[in-house]
Amino acid sequence: MDKLRKWQYLTLMCRWDRCLIPVYRASAGSRYVPLLKTLLSSICRNECKYCELRRGAKRPRISWEPEELAHVAMNLWRNGRIRGVFLSSSVDRDPDHATYLVVETARILREEGFSGYIHLRLMPGCSRYLIEEAARLADRIGLNLEAPSEDIFDEICPDKGSYKEDILKRLEWCLYAWKNLSRRRGDIGFCRAGVDTQLIVGAVDDTDLDYIETTYLLLRHYGLRRVYFSAFRPIKGTPLEHRPPCPTSRERRLYEASFLIRDYGFSLDELRSLLCGEMLPNMNLKVAYARANPDLYPIDINQASYWELIRVPGIGPRTARKIMKLRSRGSIRRRDLIELLGPRRFRLARRYIAYTDFKYF
Repeated sequence: MDKLRKWQYLTLMCRWDRCLIPVYRASAGSRYVPLLKTLLSSICRNECKYCELRRGAKRPRISWEPEELAHVAMNLWRNGRIRGVFLSSSVDRDPDHATYLVVETARILREEGFSGYIHLRLMPGCSRYLIEEAARLADRIGLNLEAPSEDIFDEICPDKGSYKEDILKRLEWCLYAWKNLSRRRGDIGFCRAGVDTQLIVGAVDDTDLDYIETTYLLLRHYGLRRVYFSAFRPIKGTPLEHRPPCPTSRERRLYEASFLIRDYGFSLDELRSLLCGEMLPNMNLKVAYARANPDLYPIDINQASYWELIRVPGIGPRTARKIMKLRSRGSIRRRDLIELLGPRRFRLARRYIAYTDFKYF
């Protein structure tokens, strides 16, 4: 799906007024889930250098009341226009006030019978009890890290708080809340989808190595479920308006690296070995890994372990499980793989695969 088509705007009449509602088609595996994705307020006291809503910027300043937004979301959900909500906010007074409004909206939704997906973005420096309440009500919670290191954070978010105390410690509290609720998890809420965060890429002179090391720490040691990357785009009227935009290809490669860490078992050293200087190559990273390690390929499709299979370009976790299930009934042949992978992915994978009876496909 074209990136531009991920956003849709609906006009909805409600008891307050005529509302223009942003609906975002979020990726969920191989499908897209429509979410009401919005800020509760565009009034902000902070001066983040990349943000169009920074204090002093000439932008419309509006806000929702929790009851109003909950009513709109319930209407959309009951009519089948959305399957969930993603709520965040700027910080108009203090972190607790902004977080309270986000959590209160979720509470009203649940009390009115909303059983759809709720994703809450919390504020740096907010109180622990608000994090715990958000985790109870929402399916996923998160807090934007914004930068891969403290020095970059201080440069682009000069008044947003302490990187260690207001960001990393709050992420730890989110994870504690998620783990404490693990025994109570059901189909609704209780942070069943875990914790996530977001990083701005390319707002200053940074490197892919910065993001890979931070992502590895967040996924492997903190236990986050997802790290989102947002390629920097210059906005007129901000201190970084003349900085060139970050290429979307760089954002894609960082996503790919994060999935290799989370789903494919790649180590930090293996990803470091792919870097050109301190940047990832602009190509399929599994192909880059296979070319850098020719001694590991081709693999025998009928003998390889699951972890060997998923390191073959074109083969992901789902396909690897299908291969293992299929070969339990007998040897896999060329036509079986073409059917499983499709022609395009098969062309990508075939040079890295050997077959029991033939050296190469």
